[in-house]
Amino acid sequence: MMISLAFALLLVLLPSAAHAADPSYEGLDAAAIVKLAEDSMRGDTAQMKATMHITTPRWERTLSFRSWDDGRNDRSLTRILAPRKDKGTGFLRLANTLWMYLPRVERTTRIPPSMMLQSWMGSDFTNDDLARDSSMVDDYEASVIGAREIEGTQVLGVLLVPHEDAPVVWAKIEAWITADAHAPFLFLYYDEDKPGEFELIRRMRFSDVRRVDGRNVPHQWSMEPIDKPGHMTEITLDEIEFDRDLADSIFTQSNLKRSEAAR
Repeated sequence: MMISLAFALLLVLLPSAAHAADPSYEGLDAAAIVKLAEDSMRGDTAQMKATMHITTPRWERTLSFRSWDDGRNDRSLTRILAPRKDKGTGFLRLANTLWMYLPRVERTTRIPPSMMLQSWMGSDFTNDDLARDSSMVDDYEASVIGAREIEGTQVLGVLLVPHEDAPVVWAKIEAWITADAHAPFLFLYYDEDKPGEFELIRRMRFSDVRRVDGRNVPHQWSMEPIDKPGHMTEITLDEIEFDRDLADSIFTQSNLKRSEAAR
C-alpha cells in the first residue's frame, strides 16, 4: 500500500505547459512528461516487499511488509510481515475505502474518516495517504515550475494547486522529477495558514534509482515532517515487479484475514 502513495504522487503531474524548460524534455509536451514519470513506477499491477524504518527522538522501529497493487481496478492489499507483534496485520483498500485486520483480536474494521489523518503503523505517513490512490488527478491544477539543480541533480518541477472544491489536505504540492531518469526525486507539501501564506509541512525524497522491468524505480524513499524535528520514515524496496497477473481473490476481506495472500 505504501507504493500506492508514490503512484498517487506521480499521477498528479497533469498536462499544463506546452514544453518544459530542461533540455532533456525539449520537444515533449506535458502529457509526454507525465507518461515518462508515471512509467518509472507504475504498471497495471505491482507487487513489492519493503522495509520501513521509523525514527523519532525517543525510539526507533523497523517493520517489514508486502504489498499488492492493482491500479486497473483501484485496489490494494498490504500485509505486515515483521515484527512478530504486528505480523499478520493487514490493510485492504477498495477505491477510497480502507479496511484493517488485527490478528490479535481477529477483527476487521473499516477505518472511519475521523481516523484518516492518523499515523499509519506509527510512521510519518497517514491512513489518508494510503486511501487516496489517484484522486489528485482530478483534484489539482498543475503548472510547470521549471528546471533547476537540487543537491547536484537536474530536476523539473511541477506546482500542484487544489481545485476550490477538492477534498484534499494540502494547500499546494511541489513535485520534482529527475531530468535524466525521469524518476520522482522530491515532493514538498504545503499548508496555508492565511490566504497566500504557505508553510512547508513535510518533505518526501526518492533515491537509489534502479532499472526494473524497463522502469527507473527509486528504491529508497524518506518522509520527513518539518514540524516534528528528529522524526523520519524511510522505506527500502527489497523486491518489486510490475504487470503480473493478480487474482481477484487477493483483494477480499476473507483473504485480508489470512496469514499469506493468494497469488
